[in-house]
Amino acid sequence: MIQSSVCLPRNTRLPFKKVPGSHQALRAICSLKYESSMPIRVEVPERRAVLLGTLAVCGVAVVPSSEAGVLDGTVEWWKARKRANSAKLIAPIKVAQQRLEAASTMLADGSGSMLEVLQLVRSSSLNCYLFDALPSDTLETRASLLTQSSKLTDPCTFRIIIKNVVDFASTDDKERGAQLLNNLILSYQKLDSELEAAALESGVATDRATAGKAAQQLAATLQLAYDVEGFVKELLLVA
Repeated sequence: MIQSSVCLPRNTRLPFKKVPGSHQALRAICSLKYESSMPIRVEVPERRAVLLGTLAVCGVAVVPSSEAGVLDGTVEWWKARKRANSAKLIAPIKVAQQRLEAASTMLADGSGSMLEVLQLVRSSSLNCYLFDALPSDTLETRASLLTQSSKLTDPCTFRIIIKNVVDFASTDDKERGAQLLNNLILSYQKLDSELEAAALESGVATDRATAGKAAQQLAATLQLAYDVEGFVKELLLVA
């Protein structure tokens, strides 16, 4: 505390500022019977005490628990909506798996040319990587390639699905989904290169010798497609 001593005449008016604690000091002075020569000790509150009092008044209010639960309720409502539409999210993944399975069968029994296998694999990628168009590609395939190259929109269905399911997910789940998607796209690109090279070597007939590596890469890509489905179901809490 800051202390000072002054001598005041009997009828002197004291110009006190209205600060916390000053009225107690003034009351003490007025109750004294003193002579003009009597020293008067006036105690002025420290700045720290005033600051602490101000902070106490301006403290943060406690948010009611009813309001704190609004966000949780919104998140749960969103997750319930996603679970209700889970079949629509999983359907494109199932289509990709079926096309990869058909391509794998064609490689195994030689029922189709390497070029046909390549086209089937590309259609299963759901527009998630760029490749050079073949003369036999449809207008839809060419339009999709044009959209990807322009980068105006992202037509990758796998990416769209994963983005949908990781909303409000933990950081770890978001990173896991991004890594899974990246692995799948890289696997598709590698498979495409091997199938294209095999198709150029063997023409329209399936060459079993050159198809061995492509078959292994196709199996790895198919497994990643299964993993994507499992990831989506895990986050949506569906069987």
